[in-house]
Amino acid sequence: MHPSLQVFDEKITQTIRTDFEIDTILNDCQFTEGPVWNEEGYYLFSDITANTVYKVIPGSAKEVYIRNSGTDNPGDTDLKPDQVGSNGLAYSGGNLLVCRHGSHMVATWDGQELTPFLTSYQNKPFNSPNDIIADESGRIFFSDPPYGLKDGKLSPERFQPIGGVYCYHGGAVQLICDKYQYPNGVCITPDKKKLYICSSKPFEKFISVYDLGNLQFSSILAEENSDGIKCDTAGNVYLSSKEGILILDGNGKRQALITFPTVPANHCFGGKDKKDLLITGRENVYLIKNFLQ
Repeated sequence: MHPSLQVFDEKITQTIRTDFEIDTILNDCQFTEGPVWNEEGYYLFSDITANTVYKVIPGSAKEVYIRNSGTDNPGDTDLKPDQVGSNGLAYSGGNLLVCRHGSHMVATWDGQELTPFLTSYQNKPFNSPNDIIADESGRIFFSDPPYGLKDGKLSPERFQPIGGVYCYHGGAVQLICDKYQYPNGVCITPDKKKLYICSSKPFEKFISVYDLGNLQFSSILAEENSDGIKCDTAGNVYLSSKEGILILDGNGKRQALITFPTVPANHCFGGKDKKDLLITGRENVYLIKNFLQ
């Protein structure tokens, strides 16, 4: 068993391998976030402070994929200087969606340019869209905390008065969650029935469950903090927490913990069979190959 792994419930060993290796595939970034796997065989991730989206193929150096991924005006005094870049990335219908902290929007990337897509709610710009996911019907869910704003605080006279979680569908944006000041990760369960929402702030230590049928709050999965959040195909929940990658079962019970030299901010599954786990951890990017059974 890898020395960084703690197992709390042996049933998780039916899903994950315990004899894995952790490879540090990059160590020259600033603040890595928002990774996503592209089926053509590479990962994309944001470096928020560098205001850049990078492409990386394991075993190769990173390449610039999108410059000025968060803003074309990094000196904007409405922004927090180290949080101007892009954050969450997701694919929807083949299009890359980019959460642009410094531009207060979700944009689309066509391979050449960023085009504004979701820019406002009730006639005010968003704060700093953070994490994002789309379902098979084309609905897009994203969180909008004030991390990218000056001092990381709400500025209701200019932007949104709350840190909300929104759903875009059929040309309209709907506020679905106002339970957090700093909503962070969003994740859809493999049965497509639930949306998980979390926060990394200790004063809002709970993972909310929303019913994807009616977009209403359903329950609290667990009293945990997390930045990024993902599910595997068995329904286990992976949290990027200050402790490391914390794995819960579908009932919110702790299953295992993997520690890293730097604090994970986010993670995603990738590789040919989606069995590899890529982790963005501050200046580093880690990869665990063949992590899932």
